Amino acid sequence: MTQPHHSVQLKLTTLADRQCTVSFEPKGAQAVLPAGEVFAVEISGPGDGIVEVSFAKDGLIIGEWDGAHTRVRNRRGEDVAIY
Repeated sequence: MTQPHHSVQLKLTTLADRQCTVSFEPKGAQAVLPAGEVFAVEISGPGDGIVEVSFAKDGLIIGEWDGAHTRVRNRRGEDVAIY
């Protein structure tokens, strides 16, 4: 039986006057969200489609579901390198 394909989109901004780190789990990738920037995060793939968002001391943790793929773009539509 094939699992349904889900897609979730999030818009991330920081209201603080400083950057924050966004971690993407379970792969452990990270990107820095500069003050004033906007990240469009799209998570898609087969599975339950549940995204976990957690606040950490220095930023956010975005947890994708098993089998999902995460893509991050800045306000100009450019892919953001996650390391």
